[in-house]
Amino acid sequence: MLRYLLPDRIDMLKERREDIAEYFATQGIPVETRYSKGGLSIYAITGKTPIARSVPTGNGESIEVMWYSHRDRWDHIGDFGVTMSLDIALDYVVREAPGCFGIDFLRAER
Repeated sequence: MLRYLLPDRIDMLKERREDIAEYFATQGIPVETRYSKGGLSIYAITGKTPIARSVPTGNGESIEVMWYSHRDRWDHIGDFGVTMSLDIALDYVVREAPGCFGIDFLRAER
């Protein structure tokens, strides 16, 4: 499985957990992160709402960004998924596709 082939990429995600939480906090959304099954999931502290999941792709520093779908599970975005660096992914989740990740709803809860 991928998670066993990419330990250094997974370690990178684990090491960036505080950076990720800080980024969302500056956007007004306090989050917690959880590592499981080869990826890092981001949840809003308010209501434990799933926001996004980052999974290493094996292609440099690239990660796949996943959303919590209407099927009540993490799912690919679109037919082929969305991959990018973690820093760009954070901006993507908050600014570029907030409806997909429920960011507008989470901001309204405050």
